[in-house]
Amino acid sequence: MNTTCFDCSAELDHCHGSLVVHVDMAVECTEPGCVDLHVARHTLALVRCEDVDSACTCVVVAHELLIAS
Repeated sequence: MNTTCFDCSAELDHCHGSLVVHVDMAVECTEPGCVDLHVARHTLALVRCEDVDSACTCVVVAHELLIAS
């Protein structure tokens, strides 16, 4: 069974990380060192930060703002 990534084999520019979208719409990648955050380079899931880390600072701040209003 061949487990080589197709994009790696084809020498395509891509990333193996997932994009994480924060409440303020900032985006980061789970792959260390990834600097090109374009969705086309990331074949894995685009996830909300609260789905990955409910203690993410932006989720906590957004929750506090909702409570205060």
